[in-house]
Amino acid sequence: MAQQKTNPKLEQALTRGDLAMRQANSARATALLRALGKMIVESSATIGVEAFTSIPDGDRIYDPAGGLWPQKLLVSLDGPVEDADPDELRTVWLLADTPNTVFRVEWHRADGKIGRQEGRPLATVGFITDVEIPWSDDED
Repeated sequence: MAQQKTNPKLEQALTRGDLAMRQANSARATALLRALGKMIVESSATIGVEAFTSIPDGDRIYDPAGGLWPQKLLVSLDGPVEDADPDELRTVWLLADTPNTVFRVEWHRADGKIGRQEGRPLATVGFITDVEIPWSDDED
């Protein structure tokens, strides 16, 4: 059987289009993490706590892996992220396979295990900062 040749222009168009969609989705995930980071910093300031955030390599193009976007938001409530003890950082990922915007927070618990919490943006900010959020982002 002869192998069917692919039109080079079709192949180029599909490849460029696929890359553009991957780039747009990855940029959206990073933008959502940046927005959450800003919410955390500004919410913490309302109770006199200084929060610091970082998204290492957030501008690269990623594809979801294991239901999460690989970009991660690092949150420190103990000084700049770069100077903080890694065990004191909270790591936030954006879930990739949910219709709503949902984040997963992971941190080192006192018993040495990894703690996990998932929630929508306002619930996540409230969880990380202990700020009393005046309304919920649940769709009840």
